[in-house]
Amino acid sequence: MKSLVLLLFVAYELYLCESQGISAGTVFVLKGEDVLLKVPDDDALKDFNLFSWKFNVNIVLLTVSPGNNPNIFPNYKERVEFPVNNFSVKVKNLQEADSGVYTAEVLNNLGKLTTAAEYNVKVQDRASLPLLTVVNNSVSDNSSSSCTLSVTCSTQDSHINSTFRCDNQTCSQEGGKPSEVIPDTFLQVLQSSGSIICNHSNQVSWTNSTIIIKDVCTKHIVTDPTSSNSVPIILGVLFLILIIIGVVLLYRWKRRQSCRYCPASGSDR
Repeated sequence: MKSLVLLLFVAYELYLCESQGISAGTVFVLKGEDVLLKVPDDDALKDFNLFSWKFNVNIVLLTVSPGNNPNIFPNYKERVEFPVNNFSVKVKNLQEADSGVYTAEVLNNLGKLTTAAEYNVKVQDRASLPLLTVVNNSVSDNSSSSCTLSVTCSTQDSHINSTFRCDNQTCSQEGGKPSEVIPDTFLQVLQSSGSIICNHSNQVSWTNSTIIIKDVCTKHIVTDPTSSNSVPIILGVLFLILIIIGVVLLYRWKRRQSCRYCPASGSDR
C-alpha cells in the first residue's frame, strides 16, 4: 500500500509542477500557490503598441508599451511578477476568487487587437479527508474466515457505497460503486494490502482514509462454540470439582475429630 501511495503522490507532484507553467488551456492551481502564465505567440509581440494582461475580460492586471516600465494596477501590485521570460506573468497567492479567464492581449501599431494567450485558471483547495464508515458488517457464510462489509465513503460534496467480501487479509468487491467523478474531483473505494481505502482527489491534491480489514471483519466472525466456549466451561467444571472435594475432606476431618470422644462399644467393656 505504501508503494501505491508513493506512486500517486509522485504523479500529482509532476502534474502540479507541469500545470504551474502550462502554455495554454486550463490550469489548476492549489489555493495559496502561484501560477505562471506564458505567452507562446512571439510573432504577436514583434510590433506592438500596447500589451496587457486581463482577468475575466475587463479587470486589468497590467499594461506595458515599448520603451516604458510596466504599469501594474493597484489590486495586483504585490501579487504580480512581470515580465517573466518574454511577457509571461506570475500571479501569486491565488485564492478561489482568482478562478477565471486570464488573457494576454496585444494592440499592434495598426490598431489591431489580438489575443496572444488565454488561460482558464481554476483554484482548488486541498482535497478534504474522506469519511470511510462501515455501515453493515455480517458473516458471509458458515465458515469462520470471511465476512461481508458494506462501507460508505463520503465527502462534503459526494458519497459512494461499496460492498466487499473479506477474510482477514483480502477483499473482493461484490457490489456498489467503486468510484464517482464530479467536476474536477474524484472519489474511489478500493482494497489493497489488507485494507479498504477511500481516495479523495482533485486536480491539485489527494488524501485517503483507511480501514484495516482484520480489525472490523474478525469482530463479527462466527466461531465454533465448542472451541470458543470450551475454556470457561472446563475451568468452571474444575472449580466445581475442587469445591466438592474440599467439602468431602472437611466432612471426614470433622468426623474423625468427633470420634475421639465417642464412648467405647460393648465389646470393649
